[in-house]
Amino acid sequence: MEIRKIEYDKERYLSLLLEADPEKEAIDKYLDKGEMYIIEEDGDAVCEVVVTEVDNDTCELKNIATLPKVRGKGYASKIIQYIFEVYKNKYKRMIVGTTENMIPFYVLNGFTKYHHTVKNFFIDNYNEEIWDGDLHCIDMYYYSKEFK
Repeated sequence: MEIRKIEYDKERYLSLLLEADPEKEAIDKYLDKGEMYIIEEDGDAVCEVVVTEVDNDTCELKNIATLPKVRGKGYASKIIQYIFEVYKNKYKRMIVGTTENMIPFYVLNGFTKYHHTVKNFFIDNYNEEIWDGDLHCIDMYYYSKEFK
């Protein structure tokens, strides 16, 4: 397993990015300005994360996805811990926006402080309805990991 930063041609990982964010138009809004990292296993990208700057004190985990065939093996947790190390000396906090279903995963992985909610986020920002399993996604819930 190797974690590496992707400097160029991030769109070659579009199919993986779409696992977490179902519209290319939404991904296009942050991919170029974000920093992308992948986990490779046997030469294949199995997990990715994109982090963007919000302001001088805050960065945001914008997209994280693991290939369906390898989910449950801890790749997402490993890449989150890796990016915490990368960004902890540059920012005071990292935030992540998520659906209700994923809150326990992020809390378990260090995003333990509730930050804010954006009402109607998924309705206002996507052309199609967004579903997370049986949950119709409406609001985006933000949590943070405090570094300093």
